[in-house]
Amino acid sequence: MEAADGWLVRVRPTLGRLEAAQAFLLADVARKMGNGRISLTNRASLQLRGFSADAARRFPDIAVAAGLGLADAGMERRQAMLVSPLAGDDPACAVDTVACAESLRKALIGAEALTALPGKFGFAVDGGGLYPAGLLQADIILRAVGEGQWSVVCGGMCAPPTTYAVAASQAVGLAHVFVTSHQSVRPQRNRAVGQVLFQLLGLAGELQTFAPHPVGACCGRVGPLGSALFALSAPMGCMTADMLHDCANVAAAQGDGILRLTPWHTLVLGGMAQPPVVAGMVADPHSPLLRIWACSGAGACAQAAGETEELARSLAPLLPDGAHLHVSGCRKGCAHPAATDFTLVAGGQGYGLVRNGSATGDVESLFVDDHAVYKAFELFKNEGAVDAGL
Repeated sequence: MEAADGWLVRVRPTLGRLEAAQAFLLADVARKMGNGRISLTNRASLQLRGFSADAARRFPDIAVAAGLGLADAGMERRQAMLVSPLAGDDPACAVDTVACAESLRKALIGAEALTALPGKFGFAVDGGGLYPAGLLQADIILRAVGEGQWSVVCGGMCAPPTTYAVAASQAVGLAHVFVTSHQSVRPQRNRAVGQVLFQLLGLAGELQTFAPHPVGACCGRVGPLGSALFALSAPMGCMTADMLHDCANVAAAQGDGILRLTPWHTLVLGGMAQPPVVAGMVADPHSPLLRIWACSGAGACAQAAGETEELARSLAPLLPDGAHLHVSGCRKGCAHPAATDFTLVAGGQGYGLVRNGSATGDVESLFVDDHAVYKAFELFKNEGAVDAGL
């Protein structure tokens, strides 16, 4: 995809796991072929930025040769799937999570008809554990509900979802039905669609609710996780080629050589006898940077009306305790569509402030530049985020 700062390319490691050697390669490619900027996406993928059109065309061959993609574009697209990041490492995660994920992935790759699915249609295999069941979101979710027991949730981003106790292989059947039912909306956009799909398969479901997770439930998962596992966060999902290289170096020299990607802007390193230290990555669970979202902003995105990442970083020390901040370059709110305590939206006249809302919410105050924003947040910090006379 072409962006304001050049072409960007995405890599989706199999089952969300990146070998150190692969990470070294991507860091080198990001430096030499791109602008050195790398994003961790909410689909547990890596996004490398600033490529020329020619470099972007050459990148897939490099990725495939390194085991980071499939040569068949249709197969690559169909294997879009999130998996519990600690599957196989976390004793509390369902023991058959990896086997279930590998079985589903193999079925998806072989189901040529599923190429007709919408571009962002995806699956998830959620085994729970340290990252509780219900955190992974996708169009079709296989979720562990007990020892050897799984349920299938269609439209899992809608609450309350209806779940169905079926064999894991039937999740692929649901996708086939979706293709042939000519629905105009994705299941996550309309909870009724998921129910229709199950009805077309002749399945009866039960309402099953999961306790809601607070906004920061997954973002706070940094530092030690137990069993020699440590999580590091890329602030606002942004890292440099040097940061990825250093993470790979630590993983290879001190751990098991695997970087586990999560949908929450973190990397989990395993086999670590001591906490890893990587410059630029966040390991402190109390860091305010874990409560901030920001898109790439002006200079990287043609839609953005203002700078975002540096502004967000400068506001981190001024964020009231427990509060969450989203700095968006436009009204689309790509980095965090949900509501936060403070949402700043860049526009033609400056930065609009939405409190307790999303980027599409009502603006209650307008600041002409980032200096005015900074001064306002000083007041929020000093007065406990009360009105502060704005």
